Parts: sequence; structure tokens; C-alpha cells
Amino acid sequence: MMSEKVSEDIGNCVRQNIPWASVPIHLKQVLHNNQLDYEKYVFNYSLKNQLRFRGNLVLKVFRHEQRYYELLVQKSINGLLLFPYHLADIITKGLRVTPFNYNLDLVSQLLRNDKSYDTLPNFTAADCLRILGIGRNEYLSLISDLKTHTTRALLFSAKPNPLDFLPRFPVRICIEPWWSIEVGYVLEADIRFVTTAERSLIDDLIDFGSQTAGKCDYVVVHSLYRKGLIYLDIPISGEDRISIPPLRNFVMNRTSGDHFENLLYKIFVSADEYMTISELAQMLQVDLDLVKQAVSLLCRLGFSRRKEPVSDSPSIDIKYHASWEQYQLEQHTTREPPQITPLNYNNFITSEAAAERAEAAE
Repeated sequence: MMSEKVSEDIGNCVRQNIPWASVPIHLKQVLHNNQLDYEKYVFNYSLKNQLRFRGNLVLKVFRHEQRYYELLVQKSINGLLLFPYHLADIITKGLRVTPFNYNLDLVSQLLRNDKSYDTLPNFTAADCLRILGIGRNEYLSLISDLKTHTTRALLFSAKPNPLDFLPRFPVRICIEPWWSIEVGYVLEADIRFVTTAERSLIDDLIDFGSQTAGKCDYVVVHSLYRKGLIYLDIPISGEDRISIPPLRNFVMNRTSGDHFENLLYKIFVSADEYMTISELAQMLQVDLDLVKQAVSLLCRLGFSRRKEPVSDSPSIDIKYHASWEQYQLEQHTTREPPQITPLNYNNFITSEAAAERAEAAE
């Protein structure tokens, strides 16, 4: 079994698109001087780390792009990874896999296998809470309901399907006006269930490409999102700055060796509201695009906020659609964004009183 350092070095070769002929000799020896072993590593590493097919080395070792993304989605669900938001243009627009039905399948798999909620990594749990409205208490309730129905069902029919107990639509999420909206996978049958205003926005997205959410009707944007006909992109530039508010009950749960998850934790520790994203990438010695991708996700989950660009020219200020006044009201009345779900209570329960409260909550 190769060491963590050697594994990281080979992974860097994959990320840098280094072909077999250029792989360092000591790494070739680890791979038994076998090009086929390297190609297998490239394929599995690309799936596990949700690398894009085009522009990466996996293109040279696997020829079927659609099948690659299908396998990537399934492997990500099996590994309890976050939805690959950076691949939404393929996963959602091409395969009709939205963050909502992705997380449904992920939670359904946990329920079907009778897994503990603690199995979920922190960020995946936070996304499930944001999209499905399912946190620890809701999950325990689902487990209880399934066991009750299973006992009854075994007398008459097959074991119940966990999907029958899960939400039919995503919960209402926070959408920032500076986010971009993109058209998803829209079928002719879907058009029968949209309003005239929704159809008009879909047509604009098809004809003119992505739109800034704040320039579109607030209600229409939320409605199309819940119907799964659009997806959201959070644009982050190298000149942007972010602030990260204090996180309550933040617990470092198990690390699964996920390169992207580790980067998210590094950004939590290192980010500074006076530092640009480019400067942050340089400090972390990580590719800028990967850091932008990570920051975009943190903004999506509500764990960081983009600092408003400072401008001396009021003429370039974006004028949002009048309906976004509702957004301003919600900002003042809504509860705080959900914090990362603490998944390992043994790490922070330090008193008998706290332990008793936790047991009562269970």
C-alpha cells in the first residue's frame, strides 16, 4: 500500500496532466512500471475528485464522456461527497441530475442501509439541511418512520422505499441577487407546468445565456429553482474578497481524504476579509480556479459572504429588479444561515450535563 505522500504526488501528476512518459521514475516504480496501473489510477482519482472530463488526463484513458459523468455521480453519492456544483453545466444540464435529487438519492441510500447520521461529512450534511431541510433530528425521525412501516410492510408486501418518505420539492433557499442563473435540462413536458413569466425567463436563458438573478423577477427565479428547471452559479473572481462569520459548534469530523474538503477547511482557517482570492490562492499554494470553486461553495452554503466591491463610480452599480425588495426584507427577518452540523458529539460534550441534554435530544 502506497504512503499518503506518494499518493498525493501521483495525484498531483494527474491534476497537472502529466502523461506516463513524464511521470518521475520513483513514482513509476510504485506503479510497478506499468502504464495500465497509472491509467487506472488516473480514472479512479478523477472520479473521486470530481475532475472535469475535458481538459484533464482522464480524457486520454477513458473515451465515453457521458458514462464517465454517470459513474462520477454514482461514486460521489456512494462516497457521500458534495454535489459537484462546478460540473453543473454537465451534471444538471446534460444528465438532469439536480442538487435536490442528488441529495435525495444520497440520504435515501443512508436510510436504506440503516446508516447513522454521523456518517455524513460536515459539508454534505450542511447541503442536505439547506436543500432538503433534513438535519439530525429530521433524519432520526425518518429512521423511526421507516422502521415502523417496515414492521407493518413485512406482513403484507416488500420493504418500503425511503424515497417515499423524503421531500418532493427542495425547501426555499437563500439566493443572492449577484448569483447567476442558468437554464437546466428542460423538457417539452415541463413547459406545460410553468407560468407565462417563467416561460419567458427560460426562453431568455436559452437565447441569451446566463442572467444575474437580481435582474430577474424574484418570485420567478425561486419558482423555477424549486421546479428544477434552472440551476445557480456563484461567480467568484480573483479580485473578490470574502468574510467568514464565526461558526458555532464547528467540529472537525472524520476526514475522508477528499482533496476538496480539505481545501474548504484550509480556507476557513486562512481566509481574511482584506485578502483577495488570488492572494489566498498564492498563500495556500493552490490553483486559483480550485480556490474560486471552493469559495463559491462556501458562499452557496452560507458559510462565507462576498464583500461588496468598492467602487468610486456609482454608474456601474447594478440595478436590481424591483421584486428583490422582498429579498431585503427577508434578510432582516430570516434566521441565521445554518451552521455546519456537528456530527461527532463525543468531541465536544465535556460535561455530564451536556451529555444528558444530548441524550434527551436523541
